[in-house]
Amino acid sequence: MNKEIIKRLPNWINTVGQYCLCLSDDLDSLFSCYYLTKYKKWNIKYFYDFYNIYAAGNEILPQKETIAVDADLVNGKCFGNHVGQYEDNPNCINLNKYNNITQYNYTEKFAGSTLITVLSILNVDINKFTEEQQAILLCIDSMFLSYYFSKSQASYYIDTILGYKKLIDILEKHDKQYFYNLQDKYKLKEKIYLDGWGLLQTDIKLDEISTLFNIKLELPQMDFDIVQELEVHKGYYAPGNIDIFSLARTYKNSVIYSTIK
Repeated sequence: MNKEIIKRLPNWINTVGQYCLCLSDDLDSLFSCYYLTKYKKWNIKYFYDFYNIYAAGNEILPQKETIAVDADLVNGKCFGNHVGQYEDNPNCINLNKYNNITQYNYTEKFAGSTLITVLSILNVDINKFTEEQQAILLCIDSMFLSYYFSKSQASYYIDTILGYKKLIDILEKHDKQYFYNLQDKYKLKEKIYLDGWGLLQTDIKLDEISTLFNIKLELPQMDFDIVQELEVHKGYYAPGNIDIFSLARTYKNSVIYSTIK
């Protein structure tokens, strides 16, 4: 990770075992949680599907001790990757925040994943990964598409910011269809959801991904119960007189945000 950005990260990133994690509803979050658990000893205790917050077992509503993963909270500890309303949240780790991206320069955004951000911060050496493993990293959140939008901009984030220049070689070697095929093969874009028994489920090929990476990537095997209902809103902007829980700008003049009921 770029040294200047490392200097700006909140202090909580340097702790081990002190916090727990809130998983959100896709592979980007789950894979990020895997590495955060491995390197930081933070375990998943909550699940957030943008409509509700759920707790595992006897956990209570998330407070300061919880880190939301792949969710751009307006307040509180989180890892995110969208252009959002994070300027006043010192506990939000987001490369768009550190690169001063707002709605006014939206097209210059970091269009990558939370996972690749987490790997870079943890200084994980992906040069040791196989070509297919590296390609999977580029598939998550469809990060590969940014290269075909602007090679120079994508290369800036991949090389100068993340320090993962080798990923550019993978992008130069393959066309978009190669990455689309990998997404289909491993069902990378499928969601994580709760079934009627309160258990997390997904159609993502977690067993096959685990075999490919020689790891054990799995969903938490715990019952989850709802602890907070949320309302999801879409619009051109978020009103300033409401209590927003999370917010992500999906286009230059469009936002999706959740509020507590």
